Amino acid sequence: MKKTTAAFLIMVLLFATFALSEEGIHADFWEGSRLIGALITMEDLSAYTNEAGILPASRMQEEPDDEAEYVFGNVGGLRLICFTIPDESGDGSQIASNVDEGFSDVHFGISEDGNAVSMEAAISFVPGQDDALFFFNPVLLARSGQVFAMPGDFMAVSAAMNPPGSAVGQTIRDERKHTESGNETSDETVIAIQINAVSEPLEIHLLQFSEDHALLMSERFSPGSVPDPIVPLAETEYLLLETVEKDGNGMSFTRREVIGRDADSLSTMACRKDGICVCHDHEVLWK
Repeated sequence: MKKTTAAFLIMVLLFATFALSEEGIHADFWEGSRLIGALITMEDLSAYTNEAGILPASRMQEEPDDEAEYVFGNVGGLRLICFTIPDESGDGSQIASNVDEGFSDVHFGISEDGNAVSMEAAISFVPGQDDALFFFNPVLLARSGQVFAMPGDFMAVSAAMNPPGSAVGQTIRDERKHTESGNETSDETVIAIQINAVSEPLEIHLLQFSEDHALLMSERFSPGSVPDPIVPLAETEYLLLETVEKDGNGMSFTRREVIGRDADSLSTMACRKDGICVCHDHEVLWK
């Protein structure tokens, strides 16, 4: 996906790293479990855990050919999950993943033997005057096949500390060493999630220009209503994407981007009530 931070004037990236611990986790679940993702919530997960200090997930699959989804009860949050599972034939493995709308710039990396997994993703967020808490809750897969989340660390994001253009992040790392027949092997999972502070988009203008820079068409959209695909006029040489945004002081400004015929897509954003912005990619079909 196209990075929403490309036009930012400043970038402050602050990464906090923590390792998983067995403390407080029931041994039946922890032994042989492995990190497979993260559940990002804006409330403490501890209120939803059971007596073992974990929140088990339900495996949902509407149709046999559908990819299974792991649902964490009534807890609202963003799931970033990726892991390998053996094929039913036993001859190889397949990748299972759940990525919720609200993440952008998602990248997965899996080694050929499946022992090293990396996940990277970004969340675009409009900070308010009060602190918003983002909890980074690890998601693990038990040896039994049970997927569960455990309460994790959190970060506070506010307009005063995190102006648009800045970013904070956190990395979850889990490394296990195994010894078999005198040989030591290891597997590692690393999950890096970044929160990008952005301004709130208010209105989106899409203008079409000819080769001699004459305005051919002008359209206005509310965030989230830009059509997909976008089909410019035959004589259109380039598009001008204008996004009217509101800064932390309530003042509006316009961000502009030129989309030429060499581009086959453009990106817009729409913000939810909780301040998390969803990135929308729109295919551009040139005539």
